[in-house]
Amino acid sequence: MQHCDITIVGAGSAGLTLALLLAPLKLSIQLIEKGPAPEPAAAEYKRVSALNLASQRLFAQLGIWPGLSEQLAAYHHMDVWQADSFGRIGFSAEEQQLPALGWICDNEQIRQQLYQRVKQAPNVHCQFNAGIQRISQGEQNVALQLDSGELLLSRLLVAADGANSFVRESLQLPLMHWDYQHHALVATLTSTEPHQATARQVFWPDGPLALLPLPDSRQLSIVWSVPPERAKALQALPADDFTKAVTAASQSVLGPLQLASERQLIPLRMRYANQWLQGRVVLVADAAHSIHPLAGQGMNLGLMDVAALAELISEQLEQQLEFDCQRMLARYQRWRKSEAQSLILAMEAFKRGFSGGAMLPKLLRSVGMALLDQQVGLKQRMMALALGNQGDLPKCVRPGLRPASRAVNQSRAL
Repeated sequence: MQHCDITIVGAGSAGLTLALLLAPLKLSIQLIEKGPAPEPAAAEYKRVSALNLASQRLFAQLGIWPGLSEQLAAYHHMDVWQADSFGRIGFSAEEQQLPALGWICDNEQIRQQLYQRVKQAPNVHCQFNAGIQRISQGEQNVALQLDSGELLLSRLLVAADGANSFVRESLQLPLMHWDYQHHALVATLTSTEPHQATARQVFWPDGPLALLPLPDSRQLSIVWSVPPERAKALQALPADDFTKAVTAASQSVLGPLQLASERQLIPLRMRYANQWLQGRVVLVADAAHSIHPLAGQGMNLGLMDVAALAELISEQLEQQLEFDCQRMLARYQRWRKSEAQSLILAMEAFKRGFSGGAMLPKLLRSVGMALLDQQVGLKQRMMALALGNQGDLPKCVRPGLRPASRAVNQSRAL
């Protein structure tokens, strides 16, 4: 039997980030992951995320940004338009007076960089290829029984084990969900024209196509969200026919495209846990919520969850209070549920607003986009929220502020 202060279930980006944030607090931390440890490897860009400025500041504070920046692509412009219409809106880093609007990053590279730092923390013990058989709670501890038979007791358990969270399901926490009736078709393509560090998204009646720039000036990661049957048909097309289809869907904005990877299909579902807290167990990131990739905010939302939880735990310890205090955990739940709800509702409204090809709604969308593109102040406020420069942010990621949390201040010493 082992005892620790905090157990984190899930060694994805959220779980590893939380372990790294908490490590300087000198708590004993167990990280449990059912899969293998991240191994150093070249970026393949099979699954990518768009990191905003808040996430960049978090990774810079944790010391992983220099290594990560070698594998990612900054984008300085965003171009969004409605197919076969005059509706178009553009954003630029120069207009926002920023060095970049965001960065496209390989998800596995984030895990690799985080894990290399976590391994340097003597009070974080990682167990990989470790399945969980049973979870039970008492007044003082949460007990995990692993597949190996080992029993692990901790004062607080954080579920960071993804959209199909074993922890959430084991505790039967209520979940609201719906199927977006879309699959995301993901692939890497080579373009004829350079992408010019621009993220592009074109809306069609059956779903959007995103063209995301990669470090090579002529390579793109696409996320094409379409109804399931069409997605399967596109995946099954011969490579030449598929590239003709995606070139047409992109309206040849970068010239003829060529397939440079396998095509993956990812069913898109919204999940939202009505309850993020039960006793000594708390949910973070995809275990608590998953949203449509329309605006690329899923990774950023999860990272802000763990930054918020680490901040509150640090404040408890600084005040010589119990780090697993129920009142503090309830504060975390209220704070982050509110942020997640706002983003879920915004994405759903956005998705529905651009669905369908009826003439009048299409005309209204086009007029709205054209008018918004001329409203510089409103555009700047919208982008400030999306980029993580405004909103109810954890202290360590706020622009222009030095982090108050000891977890962040001391992370470079690991």
